[in-house]
Amino acid sequence: MRVRAEIHVYGAVQGVGFRPFVYRIARKHGLAGIVQNVGNGSVKIVVEGERERVEKFIESLKSDKPPAARYTRFEVKWGEYRGEFSDFKILRSAASKVFSEFSYIPPDIAICEDCIRELLDPRDRRYNYPLIACSHCGPRFTIIYDFPYDRDKTTMDDFPMCPRCKEEYEDPADRRFHAQVIACPVCGPRMTLYDNKGDPVPCDDPVREAARLILEGAIVAIKGVGGIHLAAKTTDDDVVLKLRKRRRRPHQPFAVMSPNVDAVRRYAYVSPREEEILTSFRRPIVLLRKREDFCLSEWVSPGLHTVGVMLPYTGIHILLFKHIKDEPAIIMTSGNYPGEPMIIENEEAFKKLGRIADYFLLHNRRIFQRCDDSVVRVINGTTKIIRRSRGYVLEPIELPFETNKVVVATGPELRVTG
Repeated sequence: MRVRAEIHVYGAVQGVGFRPFVYRIARKHGLAGIVQNVGNGSVKIVVEGERERVEKFIESLKSDKPPAARYTRFEVKWGEYRGEFSDFKILRSAASKVFSEFSYIPPDIAICEDCIRELLDPRDRRYNYPLIACSHCGPRFTIIYDFPYDRDKTTMDDFPMCPRCKEEYEDPADRRFHAQVIACPVCGPRMTLYDNKGDPVPCDDPVREAARLILEGAIVAIKGVGGIHLAAKTTDDDVVLKLRKRRRRPHQPFAVMSPNVDAVRRYAYVSPREEEILTSFRRPIVLLRKREDFCLSEWVSPGLHTVGVMLPYTGIHILLFKHIKDEPAIIMTSGNYPGEPMIIENEEAFKKLGRIADYFLLHNRRIFQRCDDSVVRVINGTTKIIRRSRGYVLEPIELPFETNKVVVATGPELRVTG
């Protein structure tokens, strides 16, 4: 028997590759209909076909969703078959902003394995393109300024797609089908290396040159997804102390970034649970116990038995470590003075960080919302969030009780997440 099902899905369902996912499984099950982003942050799906096929389609929606997708509500309304559709289509987003249920902007997602393979493949047209992304990874929260999640409501609207990117964007079989962050070296944002006066440094490859400068002991400000970091060597006491003096941070520990878990194990202990968090799409800083033969400068986290570690989460970081092969880690600390927010604008970076950084590796994609690195720690097998930011926001915090009252919870300043 043929039926019709109208489905509304709420939660993190825009900006996570959800519509392409729905399209593919609808075609797989031989269903006709539509999928559409709605202005309140939800997704509307209408399918028609044999009831058994529709039921399997709904099961797939629930069990096979993209890794970063998260449902707060899943609503199905059954109806009589109308024969309204001849195939399955992704419709233009609806502007309605009637908020009947809570949906939210998805978090920023760490670079996926497919993008890493392309990034490092000399035969690929995105080879060595540091701002590579697709429907499964890349910036989300930091570039979106309105619902529904479409390119013209993100800072990627500054970069019109070239014909080849547009072809990928419109191809249902392509990983970048309806990927709002799609870009390439021809049409996308670009990296430029500057000196601390704001003048461009002539070079063929800005990221490779920045890596060389870091190895020589320079402090380099690097613009990533949610703000600007300060990068430096971790194995040279003089470099670390130079950064501490310029940064006015005499004792507070610096976060470090390593190319992979094996490199982390050279200076810290990593449990299975900690490895799982380190390699997740959230890519937070994880507080790890130092090894007794700690091979980084003791000035990275002086007087502590732990060190904050994260893995690369953008193409920029992957390419940096492509050229920084002999270092187990580099410092990757937030680019700001104590008590001030993380810097996100290029001109502000030159003005405020010119006395700290020797060079600036910046791109021209606007950051709409700053977002620092999240910090977590595993205690007795339980994950505790010290700072809830990149990779987690704006996901809701689920409460272990129900109430019809407004609840606001705040943690102590600088110490515990609200």
